[in-house]
Amino acid sequence: MTLLALLTKQTPTPVTILAGPFRGARLILNPAHSKRKILGAYEHVLNPWLKAALRQVDVIWDVGANDGYFTYGCAAAILGQGRRPHIVAFEPGIDDTPSLAEQLTGPAQRWAAAYAGATFEFLPLYVGARNDGVTVTLDAALDARPALAGRAALVKVDVEGAEVDVLDGARRLLTAPVQWLVEVHGEHLLEPVLSRLRAAGRTVDVHPLRPHWLFGPEARTIPTCWVTTRLPSPTSSE
Repeated sequence: MTLLALLTKQTPTPVTILAGPFRGARLILNPAHSKRKILGAYEHVLNPWLKAALRQVDVIWDVGANDGYFTYGCAAAILGQGRRPHIVAFEPGIDDTPSLAEQLTGPAQRWAAAYAGATFEFLPLYVGARNDGVTVTLDAALDARPALAGRAALVKVDVEGAEVDVLDGARRLLTAPVQWLVEVHGEHLLEPVLSRLRAAGRTVDVHPLRPHWLFGPEARTIPTCWVTTRLPSPTSSE
């Protein structure tokens, strides 16, 4: 199949990411709606930070995993460096949407050899500021996995407006040597997100949405930016 034919398909299709920090990841996407992901240009302002962060972490907390782009992209990047990642992916929609469940959980079985050495957990839960059986805090999720405590980790948050709730339930992780990537949906949420990270003693950077030099601007219905923690140099600790 030619690249053009692939990128015009409108049904979930096995694909390989061709460029960017997740290059080589294998997953299931709707190509017509995922061209930027396949070509490594999705949320491209984050690419330099992601490349550097994924050289320093082994554990991924993927809050709002959706179609698995971040889940499998991080797994492929870390495996490619000769390490064994542990990915905890939260996506409540997999309980109600079989097609989403197949996209998120299927690649780990479909390409078991490619992902050998990676540990995946898929949790059909919301992440927030309380624990009630439907919603879990990140601190409670960490308590349930003591083997992950102290390991170099990255927390990615993409929860469509519930960013502050996630941070309020992650007080231990906020002060741990863990890197954070928070997608902020709406200008009104930027300062609350920044204040919680700074109160935890974290130095952060804000990455505004910018048009790609080739593909132009991404379509976003809500003003979006990303907040990342400042990465330590390889020879220093934060």
